[in-house]
Amino acid sequence: MEFFSTGESIKTWVQSGGVIAPMNDASLDWYTTESDRRMAKLVQDASTLRFDGSDLMPGRVGAGTFWKGMTDYVSGAANLDDALKQIQAGWDNK
Repeated sequence: MEFFSTGESIKTWVQSGGVIAPMNDASLDWYTTESDRRMAKLVQDASTLRFDGSDLMPGRVGAGTFWKGMTDYVSGAANLDDALKQIQAGWDNK
């Protein structure tokens, strides 16, 4: 378990791109793009790091109906009432 709390445990994942390590000991050299490196530096230097509400929701809601409902609403594919119904359906079926 101690190993999994280190940056080394996700080094390969970081090197594959598209992920920012939550560990402060993850080397910035592991990031393959300047964008990822800058984002990681911001996370490492932050005094506070916050997550959005969807991170605390059950997966089928946060990464499912909430995500779809919000992106549909923002893109104009759904009005607010329909988006909220879609999100609520995820909670009802959890």
